[in-house]
Amino acid sequence: MTYHLAPHISYGVIGRRAVMLDLAADRYLLLGEAEAAVLAALAASEPPPSSALVETLLARRLIRAGRGEAIMPVEQPPPLMSALEADGRSGGVSSWEAIASVARARLSLRFLGLARTVSRWRAFRMACVRRARRQHGLALDLAKAAVVARGFAEARIAVPARRLCVPDSLALARCLWRRGLAADVYFGVQLDPLLAHSWVQSDSLVLSDPLNIAADYTPVFKL
Repeated sequence: MTYHLAPHISYGVIGRRAVMLDLAADRYLLLGEAEAAVLAALAASEPPPSSALVETLLARRLIRAGRGEAIMPVEQPPPLMSALEADGRSGGVSSWEAIASVARARLSLRFLGLARTVSRWRAFRMACVRRARRQHGLALDLAKAAVVARGFAEARIAVPARRLCVPDSLALARCLWRRGLAADVYFGVQLDPLLAHSWVQSDSLVLSDPLNIAADYTPVFKL
């Protein structure tokens, strides 16, 4: 029997445990060691150690039978540097663009929820790819991305709203994609206690946070 992740589910592995993000329910799920072992076996196309736990994951609608999205944890290039901690020029993002981008993200999350917001952001990125006429995605230009990231951080000061990692990350991502620059939004967690954070990264360059903050989290979702 072949299994795949449910479309609204992604996950990361922390030690011997797994943490899932359920986009549809907008919540994190902490799986025990036995359930994480089942996921690892299914990811490796090996017989799962417990058929009963497979049935449990199916009943909870975390995995599905048949072909589909591979059961693999979220992959992320190791963060090695932060644009906000590197010397260099900044610019290209006006206060009005920062205000509009943050407001758009906050309103979308509030009225549409996380899953529909993610769908809209994916559609926007694809539109940017088509506009840039690039067949293999947006341009991986870390130098330009760093300039925009620092410009957004400076313009963000003018936004009359407290900083929240998810809408701010989504706002920065739109600013980068609009300029044809490749970047990914990650949602990550850490355990003991369970903490969650969101940040923007292009390859190994963190664009939204100091390096130590992003490096402290294990990604469980990638946009």
